[in-house]
Amino acid sequence: MEPKYHIAMKSIAGTRDEQQDSSFYHADKNYVFAVICDGMGGMDEGHIASFMTVEKIKSLYFAKNEFEDYPSFFLRIVDILDENVMFLKNCDGKRISSGTTIVTAAIEDDKLFWLSVGDSRLYLIRNNEIVQVTRDHNYFMDLNKLKKDNKINQNQYETESKKGDALISFIGMGGIQIMDINKQPFRLIKGDTVLLTSDGLYKALTNEEILILLKNDNIEISANNLMEKSVEKSMIFQDNTTFIVIRYF
Repeated sequence: MEPKYHIAMKSIAGTRDEQQDSSFYHADKNYVFAVICDGMGGMDEGHIASFMTVEKIKSLYFAKNEFEDYPSFFLRIVDILDENVMFLKNCDGKRISSGTTIVTAAIEDDKLFWLSVGDSRLYLIRNNEIVQVTRDHNYFMDLNKLKKDNKINQNQYETESKKGDALISFIGMGGIQIMDINKQPFRLIKGDTVLLTSDGLYKALTNEEILILLKNDNIEISANNLMEKSVEKSMIFQDNTTFIVIRYF
């Protein structure tokens, strides 16, 4: 039996001094598990936080009981991953202040589950439509609610928006309160594409550009085009960029 899923993974450091993204996927004929972590550049050792989180979730995934459903699995491991980063130590044995985002997709046959903490994203592309499935867990979430509730005016909103990208939920903060986990599976249909990505991609390209670039039937060509366009659009400054494209056939 041919695999139901074709997968491509791309990652570049860009113009940053180090690569703080980490990624992994495991696939069988009817199963896919994929994860991307983006270490927080404003904190200590972001690359270590992302790498250690990927390594930890790999070990938890391969040790997962086959009877445990993915929503329960994701909910169970969030605190484990959080504590794993929160108690990281440097070579001198001192704790470091570090953090990372995480976005994970788990697919069984045609059933899609996900976990997200932070602002790395999961998109679903179906026909000629692209939808951001996960939320960005950043200060904009708070600001938008305050504005909606008329607790701040437009001037206050615009002033505070300068800090809008600051994360309010991430792995390593010590007690995750905001996360995205779907309790019911999302049913994929043939031709669907699932995209996991760090913020380097979507800050360089619009959703419409991503949609157009992923239309090629050859998933490797699509992924290469996506990365090339991202680099082209970023010009002088190219952030760490990592993405995984999963297409259901």
